[in-house]
Amino acid sequence: MENTQLTIADLASLHSMVEAASQRGAFRANELSQVGAVYDKLSAFLAHSRNQSDDAAEQTPAQTQGQANA
Repeated sequence: MENTQLTIADLASLHSMVEAASQRGAFRANELSQVGAVYDKLSAFLAHSRNQSDDAAEQTPAQTQGQANA
């Protein structure tokens, strides 16, 4: 079996799929709490990942300027 990995883009696609399935009524009533719990965890993970990416992007130019001044 090959080494299979999930990317942030894969997880964002899954997030969108859950939204679409929910809007179309694809889940049974007894499944909603489980789907909602996973959706909330996925949303929090994606938000955290975005924040880390934003923080890293903001630090890169400052580090570059600091190195240029050295």
